[in-house]
This record gives sequence, structure tokens and C-alpha cells, in this order.
Amino acid sequence: MTKRPAEALAIGLVGGSLAGLVGWPLGIGIAAAAVGAANGVVSGWLGVYRLRYTRGWVALALDSTWGLLGTAFGLMVHVVNLFLPGAEYEADLSNRRDRHVYGRGVTIRPGFTWSMGNVVSNAGGGVGLRGVSPAVARRRHFVTAHEELHVWQNRWFGPVFQIVYVAWMIGGAVVGTLTWPFVRGRWWNAVETIAYYDNPFEYWAYSNDDYWPPRGAHPRLAWRRRVA
Repeated sequence: MTKRPAEALAIGLVGGSLAGLVGWPLGIGIAAAAVGAANGVVSGWLGVYRLRYTRGWVALALDSTWGLLGTAFGLMVHVVNLFLPGAEYEADLSNRRDRHVYGRGVTIRPGFTWSMGNVVSNAGGGVGLRGVSPAVARRRHFVTAHEELHVWQNRWFGPVFQIVYVAWMIGGAVVGTLTWPFVRGRWWNAVETIAYYDNPFEYWAYSNDDYWPPRGAHPRLAWRRRVA
């Protein structure tokens, strides 16, 4: 894995400065600058941002400003994965891709991938990302089509992404519980479908991966995909 100390310093200064400018009017300038600088150093050291293209600079700018809350959560994922012996950083899926990808690592549910800010953790699920099998190829496509969209959702929507996502899960759990007696199946399946799969951000990501409805979603409660 190639290390880039000069890039780490430069991107750390840029990220920290942008974050500090945004956070200062809110009274969190130092904390914001620390998050922006830390992300810049880590991302520059690993050569994540596509600095030869406008897209890479836009990603850096959004990670350091509007998407800073998600970036802070992503740094926490880095720290946790640093202490997980089984975590696997996938350089070929991260280098100049404007994202960090861990094939293994911390997740909130076994077999599921977890994206926070610009960090994708446990992206390999139960299959892994290394090898040449069709299952691995499908999983790598999932990273690009589904999880990368979550990374950009965090950048585009900023803190609205986290707020809406959590609020939908809470409200969906209530609605799923109330709906469950009227549909066949397990209670958990009804709750999971409405609280997670029907989340607009997840519906968007699964559809972008051409995988809707997902296999685990309740057939009567999953959104109907509009056919053009």
C-alpha cells in the first residue's frame, strides 16, 4: 500500500481549513477543523481523492464542509477497524475512488455492509472482495453501485441524511409493528422492510444496484418499483 506523506499534509491542511471556516460561525471551529484535517491526512496518506479531476476536489470539499458529520462518523469507523484484526482495507477499491473500502470490519449486522461518511466497512459481507468468482464480482459491483451512492448521499444531503435516515428507521419500526398483524410473515420482517428497505435512501441505493426488491424484503410491504 503506497503511502503519500506530502499529499497527506497538503490535503490535511485543505480539509482542516475548509472545516474550520464552516464550523467557526457555529462555535465549533476547532473541533470541525480537527475532523477535516484528520480526514484529509488519512485520505491523502492513502491517496483516496481523485485530485486530477473536479469530482475529487468536490468530494474533498463536501467531506470537509456539508458532509462533515458523516466524515466524523467515518473517522470513528477507521479507528475501530484499526483495532479489529480481521479488518481488511481494500486499496484497489479505495485508491483514487473518493472513498475508503474495508472488505471486512465493523458492522451493525453480520453479513451487512455499513457506510459512514466516506468509509465503507464490511463491504465483502459473507463473500469477500478478493478473487475472481462471480459472487466476488457481484459484491464488488455492489460496492460501486450501492455503497458509493451512500457515500455521495452523505455529501449531497449532509446532516439531513443522518437525521432522515434515523427518523425513518424509528418511525418505520412503529409503522411496521402496527402493520404486521395485517400481513403474513414474521414481525421482524415487517419492521425491517418498512424501517430499512423502504427507507428512501436505501430504495435509491438498491435500485441503483438493480436489486429491487431485495431478497429479504417483505413482498407486500416493499415499495413497488416504477417501470418506465
